[in-house]
Amino acid sequence: MSHERSRWLMLGLVVLTAAVMLGPSEVLAQRKSPGGLVGEERLHPGSWANQRASRSVRHARDYSWDIYRYSRDAGRIEPAVAKSESEELGRNIAKGQKELATASADLGSDSETVAAVKSINEHLAAAAKHHAMLHEECCKDSIDGSVCMICCNNILLELDKAQAEHNALMRSLEVKEK
Repeated sequence: MSHERSRWLMLGLVVLTAAVMLGPSEVLAQRKSPGGLVGEERLHPGSWANQRASRSVRHARDYSWDIYRYSRDAGRIEPAVAKSESEELGRNIAKGQKELATASADLGSDSETVAAVKSINEHLAAAAKHHAMLHEECCKDSIDGSVCMICCNNILLELDKAQAEHNALMRSLEVKEK
């Protein structure tokens, strides 16, 4: 290999090494959100409790949908499975209620916010009521899938309303903050 060619090869190797070493820092750098916010600023006006409440409602919705599908598609509903899934559903609904109560202290006391939180709480309470009926059915030795499906459908409707109102509340608080 000629001296000139080995110099070019060495230069290429150095450039490649530099690109590999510097590349991850550019890739891992924090990107701005569409609103131009980074870091903690992205969390406002919401709080961690708001995020946890929203996450709990989404998890409860997922459990309700899974129980609905299991009730619809399973040839035989296993009581242990149905009871376990129902317990997790109830735990997530209760956790969503608890986190929303914690978050409501951070949200402010203007009438629109208080009304929105009250409405979200009402939907979560209705979901909890339907869950109690579902759980009662899931604790039986012989489970009626159609009863489970009806309860899960009602739970899904209430959780969807609660989530939609929570999302609208967060958007309205963002607008007020700007």
